[in-house]
Amino acid sequence: MAARRLLIVMLILLGLSTLAAALIPQHTLRGGTTGSTTTRPTQSTTTAAPPAGRSLSAKIVVGATKVPVVAGPVCKKSKPRCEPIHVGDQLSLEALSKKQAELEIPAFGLIGVADRNSPAFFQLLPQEPGTIGVLFTSPRRVAARIDVLSEKAAAKAIQKPKKARSRARGG
Repeated sequence: MAARRLLIVMLILLGLSTLAAALIPQHTLRGGTTGSTTTRPTQSTTTAAPPAGRSLSAKIVVGATKVPVVAGPVCKKSKPRCEPIHVGDQLSLEALSKKQAELEIPAFGLIGVADRNSPAFFQLLPQEPGTIGVLFTSPRRVAARIDVLSEKAAAKAIQKPKKARSRARGG
């Protein structure tokens, strides 16, 4: 009987202490100042959302005398109109190597190991136009390049040239 009463008293005290802790303002618990503080609203800067892009994939072989460049349209041939890589496109790059090599893309902080039979996979989402370098880590040299255009430059690149009128006279 006494144990039951003791249990009830302890539960009531636990409930009261929880209620008191919930009602006491937080700044007095931290030992803060007793005076009032004023806060000024700060202007928040919003960053522009990245442009909507496509999901592209490209395969390259590195280690030959010629440095591969991933720049042009990398879409499948079944698509009639294919744009070059531009800002906002997600590029899945699969890199094979003639011999085992460690590849690095410093602009994205990515490292992968490629071989003749096992490629290195990289997922890239370029946010600005320019050239992205794929490097061998040892010896430090260029393995491949990825050229990324702005959306305007990509749109200009796919425009078909207008037919020029022939100035030749029949005769």
